[in-house]
Amino acid sequence: MRVAIFVFPELTELDAIGVFDPLARVSAMGIDGNCTVKLVGTEEVVTGHFGASLQVGAVFPRLDRFDLLVIPGGFGTRALQKEIKVIEYLRSWGSVKPVATVCTGALLAAAAGFLRGKRATTHRAAFEELAAYGVEVADERIVEDGRVISAGGVTSALDLGLYLVEKHWGADARRRIAAQMEYTDNGPRPAPAPSQDPAN
Repeated sequence: MRVAIFVFPELTELDAIGVFDPLARVSAMGIDGNCTVKLVGTEEVVTGHFGASLQVGAVFPRLDRFDLLVIPGGFGTRALQKEIKVIEYLRSWGSVKPVATVCTGALLAAAAGFLRGKRATTHRAAFEELAAYGVEVADERIVEDGRVISAGGVTSALDLGLYLVEKHWGADARRRIAAQMEYTDNGPRPAPAPSQDPAN
């Protein structure tokens, strides 16, 4: 799996790194050597809201090279919602492959049309902004609706990263990675796949 995490000025650093860390361990811990996680963004070096600089692997690369798109949040989302170049870029992701958001990254996903008619969550301070896009806002840690998985504010990024690990590589991979991170993992779990047994 090839994961792209879209970063931009004034993002909340933990929103991106909280998802990056558990997903990057998938390859580092030998669970799946074909898993790659790349920061892609609006410029070569992105400075977050709290001053950390993130080196971006590619500036506005073609998104069809990736299998999963993650959109973090932060104060920078407020301006980017109105930037046609950014919204059109996100729309190039299409309507089939999975999207995950953290915090107010959901606002960018909504502006790109990914959340139309869906349930989603974001930081509680942005519930009204998200609802204005016609989204059914849920006060939950993680919400999965179709191809979109959204997470709440800031620290939920770690839970989202582990949620994605379990969804794509299984519960044992999640346990191993959480243990390696020394993280007390009480976060939401993916729903079990529907039974294929016709007797059920």
